[in-house]
Amino acid sequence: MVHDYLLVGQGIAGTLLAHFLLQEQQKIAIIDADHQESSSMVAAGLVNPITGRRFVKSWHIDTLIPFAKATYLALEKQLDISIFDPKEVAMLFGNIKVENDWLARSADADIQDYIAPKADLDFYRQFLNNVESGVEFTQAARVKLRDLILHYQQLLQQQATYRVTTFDYSQLQILPDHVVYQDIKAKRIIFCEGYQAMNNPYFNYLPFKPAKGEILLVKIPNYPASQKLIKHGIFIIHWQDDLYWVGSSYLPNYEYTHPTEVERKNLETKLQQILQLPYEVVEHQAAIRPTVKDRKPFLGQHPRYPNLYIFNGLGAKGSYLGPYFAHQLVANMEQQIPLDDLVNIDRYQNLYVG
Repeated sequence: MVHDYLLVGQGIAGTLLAHFLLQEQQKIAIIDADHQESSSMVAAGLVNPITGRRFVKSWHIDTLIPFAKATYLALEKQLDISIFDPKEVAMLFGNIKVENDWLARSADADIQDYIAPKADLDFYRQFLNNVESGVEFTQAARVKLRDLILHYQQLLQQQATYRVTTFDYSQLQILPDHVVYQDIKAKRIIFCEGYQAMNNPYFNYLPFKPAKGEILLVKIPNYPASQKLIKHGIFIIHWQDDLYWVGSSYLPNYEYTHPTEVERKNLETKLQQILQLPYEVVEHQAAIRPTVKDRKPFLGQHPRYPNLYIFNGLGAKGSYLGPYFAHQLVANMEQQIPLDDLVNIDRYQNLYVG
């Protein structure tokens, strides 16, 4: 059998691509190394419309959030699971400078649709220290990426060719109208490998700039704000039951991919400084985010081999970048609809040396 597509990697990028390809009735095959070192399995899955110290509206967010919500709700129905959890983001300030930065930005028209009514700061002061001021943003959510990936894996194992193995580039044969990998023949191959694409001999010319993130899973009994996404120096986000995701660190320079004692202590120190409640660290995890130089995803066709594609570079915003741009790549491949120039890898064609 000749497959239409072979996908390498089933993190959030590969999962969403598979979803839209199956909607187009395409025959697909998946190769995934059992989600090893996948940042999607560790990420909080945060959908956050306003980010950063300058309270910047996330790029394309007015389009990305509605599309992401519609996609995840459709996947919930298809898989019979709950993965899209709308919540408000509470950004709490511990010093006057950050508060002044917000006050300078708060009147801007472009963010008014995302500002919630005045936050009840006394509520947060009951269990958090150093809450001088703050703001809440609407249209935010947590996407349960791990649950989505694992449940979609089960569907793929029923509806597609699925191999749990590490991809070996030396076994890929590129022919004029198809590719062959071991016993799998496909018209096109799409690499969705996360940060490990830096080792891909066909796409390693792209300016990846991966960053390591470490997080804690912390048990906090009787935590009163499970329905809020709280950012107070670090994020505290409900994970499941009385378990909370705390993090994350951002390390553009790292020596090890595994969790380190130094970062565990750093995260615990930050948590101790703000949290008044007792807690217990249950797990310490690390992953490498597939971030890129210009913070825009990598989509498109290889400059030399037209049946090779990439979908990568979703970084820390993959939960809401992923649905829209997975759909856009499928529309490009199937209907020849042009890609957005800001995400098309053609923007880096001058870096390709053959």
